[in-house]
Formats: sequence, C-alpha cells, structure tokens
Amino acid sequence: MAKIAPTDESRNANLDALQEAVDEWAETETTRLDNEATFLRAVLSGRKASDAGTKNLATTSSLLQAEINEFLAGS
Repeated sequence: MAKIAPTDESRNANLDALQEAVDEWAETETTRLDNEATFLRAVLSGRKASDAGTKNLATTSSLLQAEINEFLAGS
C-alpha cells in the first residue's frame, strides 16, 4: 500500500488545529489550577482559624479547670 504524502496545505491545517487544541487545553488547565490554588488558600486560611480556635479552647479549658479546682478547694 503506497503512502500518500500530505500536502503542505493539509499539513498546515493539521498544525493549526493542533495549535488551537493546545491553546484551548492550556487555558482550561490554567483556569483549573487557579481555581485549585484559590480553594487550597481558603482551606489553609480555615486551618489557621481552626488552630486559633483550638488554642482558645485549650486556654478556656485550663481556666475553667483552675476555677473548678479553686471552688472545690474552698478558696
């Protein structure tokens, strides 16, 4: 079976289609990665807020324990 050599015109059309597909993929991938970065920043921000809440809870718990001990000791 003989191969038919592509014409310059068909080769150029294929290259143009490939370039368009690559540009579309790159734009979609960039958008996806930007959205993922925004989401992960929000998660990180939430974790920092959660850490602060955990520290406040530990401080409140220790103060409450001290007050209960003081009450039970009759001071």
